[in-house]
Amino acid sequence: MKKRVVILALALMVACSAGLSAFGIGLQADGNAGQNFSTGLSLTVKFDSVPLVFGINWNLGETAQNIGLTGDYWLFNKSITRVGDGSLNWFFGLGFFANMMFQNDFNLAAGIRIPLGLNMFIAEKVFEPYVQIAPSFPLNVVPSLSVGRVYFPISAGFRIWFR
Repeated sequence: MKKRVVILALALMVACSAGLSAFGIGLQADGNAGQNFSTGLSLTVKFDSVPLVFGINWNLGETAQNIGLTGDYWLFNKSITRVGDGSLNWFFGLGFFANMMFQNDFNLAAGIRIPLGLNMFIAEKVFEPYVQIAPSFPLNVVPSLSVGRVYFPISAGFRIWFR
């Protein structure tokens, strides 16, 4: 049931924004370079008219399941060099995250993140590969309010653009 709600919400978000601007949808492989290394997958959506990137991520490990949301505002996305018909760019932004972990107990954390990475448009701006690191500063909310350890999510992925 939860999966259906998330998929329906994402589909509605994309459908409502389709008339407003071009948008890219993609997948990314996630890792965490913090205290423990864990992997996962994310579904991302990026809009052309505003520098917003949203992600739904999940990690279904053997001992813990983690589901989260991210939202980033790119302050800039500037070209480094030309590569073929496209350009290699670097971006920097500010964002938020919220993570729910189901292990022995339910845990909820939220906080800010600072995405920094490289992206590139190829195939006439239809395909966008990218890599990023996003230092994250969590505040644990459940089971008790506390400041969490800083961690460094790393991601590599791609988006397909619809114009």
